Amino acid sequence: MAEPSLDTQQIILGIMKRYGARCTPEEFQAAVNVTFHDFESQVYDEAHADMWASLPRQFTLLIDDCLSKYPGLLEKARVLDIGAGTGLASSCLLETAIGPRVVSIDLLDTSEAMLKQAIRRSARWNLPVQAHLGLIDDLPPGNKYEIIVTCSVLHHVPDLQAFFGKVREHQAPGGIFMHLQDPNLEFVRKSESDRSFSKQLKRRVLDHFARFRPGRIYGRISRELTGKQGQDYVSRTNRALLEAGVITSPLKVADLYAITDIHASNGRGISIEQIRGWVPDYECLSQRSYGFFGKLWSHLPPDLKVEEERLSQANTLSGAHIAAAWRLKG
Repeated sequence: MAEPSLDTQQIILGIMKRYGARCTPEEFQAAVNVTFHDFESQVYDEAHADMWASLPRQFTLLIDDCLSKYPGLLEKARVLDIGAGTGLASSCLLETAIGPRVVSIDLLDTSEAMLKQAIRRSARWNLPVQAHLGLIDDLPPGNKYEIIVTCSVLHHVPDLQAFFGKVREHQAPGGIFMHLQDPNLEFVRKSESDRSFSKQLKRRVLDHFARFRPGRIYGRISRELTGKQGQDYVSRTNRALLEAGVITSPLKVADLYAITDIHASNGRGISIEQIRGWVPDYECLSQRSYGFFGKLWSHLPPDLKVEEERLSQANTLSGAHIAAAWRLKG
């Protein structure tokens, strides 16, 4: 397993010091991430209903862009779904124009509870499905895939450069790597300076973003999704980490998400240009952005839905989320 990059190590080490953690940064991030997602699996689909409602369109846009450039692309496709969660990415992919070309799906996740949800959902797909518990490092080295997809995953990965190297190892020649629902590094700056917004819309964007800080939104989610015993999945995560001796006091919500969503906190994000430097032998077939008002399309008021659609049609790249599809050359 790759160690966290130096900048993410500093974030992790600072949080570890505050909560009395004595393991390595790699072990700490893995323990927090897996424990949190095991508990989140119980409410994931409910908490992310906006993704189930809005992301099928983003998958369709990416695949249509790919097929417009290479109409005969991938007549038969083995799929690897990294960070499969409850099966959202695979379900959305199968509904696109390339869905009939998919011959098998491998599900990969570090959370056993998430993986079980995805396996149950896969019964609807009528395809051979294989589940792998662990990281991409744990896959058999000979496994090759025509499509590798991640959705809402990259911001959880401590060392993205090492991760993309592993993706390359498992990509079949001419295959596609797709990633969606990544936090856009340029969202705030571009949203503030984009002259296509009216003054009223700009105020609504910035007002919404002010309420969209991780500590606020995730605190609200954790309060809304309280379980039978009055223990939401954030509280359960803390209890499990305390019982395991990973921490000596409960993690605050903002610190918990700074670990699990390590590239989405403190103004950080994912940059397509940075990815381009990490995958020099890939061709970018499609680059998309969405969530121009901080929320996904399904959760916007009618007037902002219209504006969201207009910006999407214009392929504006200043949304809160970015997505892209890359083809391995050769």
